[in-house]
Amino acid sequence: MKRPRAILAEIPSFGRVYDCGACGCIHLQIGAVSLTLSPEAYMQVVAMVNTSAANFELWFEQSRGDGDGEEE
Repeated sequence: MKRPRAILAEIPSFGRVYDCGACGCIHLQIGAVSLTLSPEAYMQVVAMVNTSAANFELWFEQSRGDGDGEEE
């Protein structure tokens, strides 16, 4: 593994996001999975995960509110 230029985020024993500087890409590592993304692709992943988190939160709240947790 190359030495990171900047660690953008890290959760010990889970993963990290870093800019290696050498290739101009952002590296996303979660466990044994590693993605190398262009900055533009990385921002698309961020937007997708943010959207999914918001949708999950809404779904979770709705499923708790109806008592049975099943979709209609």
